[in-house]
Amino acid sequence: MRSPLSSVLLVMVILVSSTFASTTLSINNSGFVTGPLSGTWFDYIVVIMMENHDINSTYGVSNPGWNGGSTNTCLGNCTYYDLLANSNGLAEKYTLDQIAGCSLGCYIAITSGYGNMIQACNDNPPGSSTCPLLQKTNIVDSLERAHLSWKAYMEDYPVPGTCSNSFSGNYEPNHNPFIYYSDIQNNATRCSHIVNANSQVLPTTTSCWPTAIQNDDVFINDLSSPSTAPNYMFLTPNRVDDNHDCNNVSVGNAWLNEMVPQILGSSLFKTKRAALFVTFDEPGCTNPFPQPCPPSRDELYTVWASNSVTKTGFKSVNSYTHYSALRTIEDNWRLQPYLNATTDGAASTKPMQEFFR
Repeated sequence: MRSPLSSVLLVMVILVSSTFASTTLSINNSGFVTGPLSGTWFDYIVVIMMENHDINSTYGVSNPGWNGGSTNTCLGNCTYYDLLANSNGLAEKYTLDQIAGCSLGCYIAITSGYGNMIQACNDNPPGSSTCPLLQKTNIVDSLERAHLSWKAYMEDYPVPGTCSNSFSGNYEPNHNPFIYYSDIQNNATRCSHIVNANSQVLPTTTSCWPTAIQNDDVFINDLSSPSTAPNYMFLTPNRVDDNHDCNNVSVGNAWLNEMVPQILGSSLFKTKRAALFVTFDEPGCTNPFPQPCPPSRDELYTVWASNSVTKTGFKSVNSYTHYSALRTIEDNWRLQPYLNATTDGAASTKPMQEFFR
């Protein structure tokens, strides 16, 4: 006759065996059991960075005939910028701070915390004599170490699945931060995670509205499959859709109006804890056409949106930077902080946790 203690031990053995039989685990070299991490606020994130405008020209009363006497008037059609911000979470005091070498420097800061990129890299390919590859820890290192998946989606990417540094059409290499890190540029497997966002490149006749805008069907198709969608997705519009080449923001307004409803309406965003983060790289405007640039402000249009994990109708006046967005992703997945810049206060940056429910 089996003793009560023996029976208890037998049941424990069966339960433990059953657990291991139904769970897929991996063991790293240290002997600890590891697997994909569940996020504090979200399990998936899409990051979109628009170009060269501050909140003064992207949020407020739409006025295609902007005049210099206005202090809070959008330059062009801002109806969707306003709708997205007012319906979700708007960071009213999100600034560039002391990040150097933008435009590219801003993309590097939000993906690595390094804020001292050299300006020459905006005009020269990565790995050239005037733009050496960065030997910096980056978001990809931390994601892969935590068994989290990632993809970078580039509109009009000339050579998908590679680390292309070719200026082709409306694709801008310096809006693709991943190809500037040596441990990505020199790794074919990692380069294969940089893909085209759209299957068809549409001809554009002008960089200002009205013009053709891309529909990023490849990216949207990935959002329709929650079981295979990457945890971290970085979506880069081309230089027309991101408002790079026109101070009138109507093009970017139309592109966001095209893309964001598809993102928030996707299977991934409807069934999983997924967050969308939209910001701009830097203030100002590239080209004083067709109207002069409005007076520049330091603040950048910056919004958190989702179907369930972020607050609605929320506005914050707390100070944030691109480092803050990065730190939010770090803290969400409890990643080891890798903020590379310490002299400008990046290491002490706080996450944007107030935007989450």
